[in-house]
Amino acid sequence: MPEARYIDGSGGSVDTTDRGLNYGDGLFETVAIRANTLRNFPLHLERLEVGAERLQLPLPALAELTDRAQAAAAGIENGTLKLVVTRGNGPRGYAPPDVATPTIILSAAPVSGPAPATLTVATLKMRLAENEALAGIKHLCRLEQVLGRLELKTLDADEGLMLSTSGAVIGGTSRNVFAVFGRRLTTPDVELAGIAGVMRRCVIEAAGRIGIDVTVCDLSLSEFAEADELFMTNALVGIQSVATLDGRAYGQRNVAERLKGELGFGAS
Repeated sequence: MPEARYIDGSGGSVDTTDRGLNYGDGLFETVAIRANTLRNFPLHLERLEVGAERLQLPLPALAELTDRAQAAAAGIENGTLKLVVTRGNGPRGYAPPDVATPTIILSAAPVSGPAPATLTVATLKMRLAENEALAGIKHLCRLEQVLGRLELKTLDADEGLMLSTSGAVIGGTSRNVFAVFGRRLTTPDVELAGIAGVMRRCVIEAAGRIGIDVTVCDLSLSEFAEADELFMTNALVGIQSVATLDGRAYGQRNVAERLKGELGFGAS
């Protein structure tokens, strides 16, 4: 396993030659801290490993990462841990160094109050590029989401719905999305764009346990908008029902509430 350079994200500094800073050459995970525990941390590490393999990015031993993450989150009852892994320092140019010493940045902070149970959502003009090599993983190149958030500031909505360049619904700027059609639960395919969220995975597995069929597929915006129920997910907020999408109201929340109960979030 490679040696790693650890930085305290609350007060440490990154070298100006760090490849994460210069090229977005790295990965990150955002983990919920609930009841002094890193929620679903093994699943975050699994996705981190997938991303590291895709980017040929060296990682320290997962046991070491876990110990360091738990130490960073110590004493926080409810909060957020951000874990950033870059390829470390390197010379000028895109070509990575032959031997990399990864930089690991760990920062944790408390959060106040629960997330709202429902969201108003607006479709954004900003599109997500399709790239099989980068889809699904949480790489550091997030300018599409940054531009999406800038666009969202001009709209009267809590979250923005993002489509791919080919027009398929992908998800929110920071959330995955699910649609209910009758008894069928669907979520967009993220093989070409978007992120394979940890909470998305938990919801798919929970749905199977309680007898709800889940289909992963491409949906156009017009098809998606005809759903009986919509909800969004991410690791920090869990499950949030969509109250409106582009002004259209969605009053049904039955599937979202059942899944909240199965995952231990409680009813809203």
